Amino acid sequence: MALNINGTTGISGVDGSVSAPAVTGTDSNTGITFPSADTIKFSTGGVERMAITNSGVSVGGKVVQFVQAQSSASVETTSNSYQTFSQLQLSITPTSATNLLFAQLSVPLVVYEQNASDANSAIALTDDNGSSYYFQTINRIYDYGGNGSYINWISGGNTVNTAGSTSERTYKVRYKLVAGDKVVINSGGSGLSILTIMEIEP
Repeated sequence: MALNINGTTGISGVDGSVSAPAVTGTDSNTGITFPSADTIKFSTGGVERMAITNSGVSVGGKVVQFVQAQSSASVETTSNSYQTFSQLQLSITPTSATNLLFAQLSVPLVVYEQNASDANSAIALTDDNGSSYYFQTINRIYDYGGNGSYINWISGGNTVNTAGSTSERTYKVRYKLVAGDKVVINSGGSGLSILTIMEIEP
């Protein structure tokens, strides 16, 4: 790297890039870069780890936005096909296509059975029209008594996906009965279902 020494402006050189920083030690892809006006970036292994701009300090892995929806609505089904829990859905508009979207779902469930030997249900987190599943979990809980009882637990899960675009997307919760007589979410209105989505800058 050529250095320019000026008695007025000091020492200057090339701007460099994240993969080939302007200022390095013996490691050629770890150092400091000056990619644009009023911006300094620090990288290790050719990956940006921190940036300093007029807006402040930006560190990779930070949460860009956080959205959450909650519902205590009690809904139930006897169907073996997915039903939409319309009281619990959430939309988010990513700020960058390369950011990550972390979604987490927690749903209190009760499955009733009268004569069967097990009481099972399924929960899924899908896109707006249900054609794409972010995750699906089958809750297989066995009741060896089979004498008209119920089984309750907390179901859900989490998933991480690359945003892929900056278009708004809606997450919906779907549920169904797998075995038993019926499945109930937030039984008696005493439960609380929670859906959380975070946009994360890698």
